[in-house]
Amino acid sequence: LSRPNNEPSAVKILRIKVLSGSCLPKPYGESAGEVIDPYVVMRVYDVEKSKKMRSTVTTQSTPTEYGHNDMLEVTDHKTSSVRDNGFCPQWDDEEYFSFTVNSQVAMVEITVADSNRGFIDEIMCKTAVPVSCLRQGLRSVQFYDQCSSQHGPFGMARILLDVDINYVM
Repeated sequence: LSRPNNEPSAVKILRIKVLSGSCLPKPYGESAGEVIDPYVVMRVYDVEKSKKMRSTVTTQSTPTEYGHNDMLEVTDHKTSSVRDNGFCPQWDDEEYFSFTVNSQVAMVEITVADSNRGFIDEIMCKTAVPVSCLRQGLRSVQFYDQCSSQHGPFGMARILLDVDINYVM
């Protein structure tokens, strides 16, 4: 995407909808065990320049000290879990996750976890994509294991997203 009027600091409104997944692995790449109940967590990490350090915490954004005059802002959203379907889960959520992106170094982290009722949820796979590399439309995103590799059960793990990017003037 090219920036409107070649403005290097254009603010983007990033909207992402999780549609489906395929071949999602079990935690730690195990081959046996119960069927997973996957859900997706989308998290955007963004550096926001500010003249005055803020220490406010809101429900979806948590500014954290990053540098002398920079703030690391983290915004996250979570889908509902799909019961007993790790092979080809489909999320019926109608709304898009909306993020405001202020910098060119923002990253989107996408994590798939297994919902365990009454227990700690286990992370199955994750990936990170720079916002500057995202393109509008339907996008297939591949995943990696804890060692950042794609072999074995992680070789075919994918998720399908609908990405919408708008510039704010």
